[in-house]
Amino acid sequence: MANKAQMFGAIAGPLAAGFVGISMYMAGFIPPTPPTMSLTDLVALYSQNATAIRVVAIAMLFLLSGLMLLYSALGDQLWEIEGGSARTCSRIQVTLGGISLVPVYGTAACWALAAYRSERAPEITQMLSDLGWYLFVFPVAPALFQMWAIGFAVLSDKSARPKFPRWYGFLCFWVGILLMTGLFVPFFKVGPFAWNGLLAFWVAAITLGIWINITGALVLGVAKQGRA
Repeated sequence: MANKAQMFGAIAGPLAAGFVGISMYMAGFIPPTPPTMSLTDLVALYSQNATAIRVVAIAMLFLLSGLMLLYSALGDQLWEIEGGSARTCSRIQVTLGGISLVPVYGTAACWALAAYRSERAPEITQMLSDLGWYLFVFPVAPALFQMWAIGFAVLSDKSARPKFPRWYGFLCFWVGILLMTGLFVPFFKVGPFAWNGLLAFWVAAITLGIWINITGALVLGVAKQGRA
């Protein structure tokens, strides 16, 4: 019998991620605002796109919920893979997945506040914008161990009909590594490791987007088959 709760989580994650991507593009946040953007241009961006930026903040909140639904559905399936009393990987995946999403609350609040008052000092708008991007790109360390926990759990499945293909486990290892480019954001204002750079933003964002969609599809497939 199909697990409808898991099916909902599998769909919610990719949909929420897509909503955020579209809303960021409409608000002028894709490509990201560079750290070197002038105060005048930055204030103009927030004042001219205030409504769209508020929509981005709301989309971020749905992203948190959608991804936690996906992580919970995935965690339930990993729990079944591990079996017995040793279910460490499934616990790590859900716990660190949730922790990795906490900074996104700050991103949503910072961007919404930056667009809230156009009459404030430009430096305050810049600080809120900087903090929003920092919280969005920089705190990636929990995701490394979340992805590796998934990978180890998937590869530990020795059943005749594994829930997930082995390549997905190896994919999770690589995704965890590629997301770590965000750790270098505090050291750079320009170049590939700046928050708008090729590695810190684009590689990480595209990698995570692909992983979310693949994970959603795999979780949905398992959920349709029902519990073991």
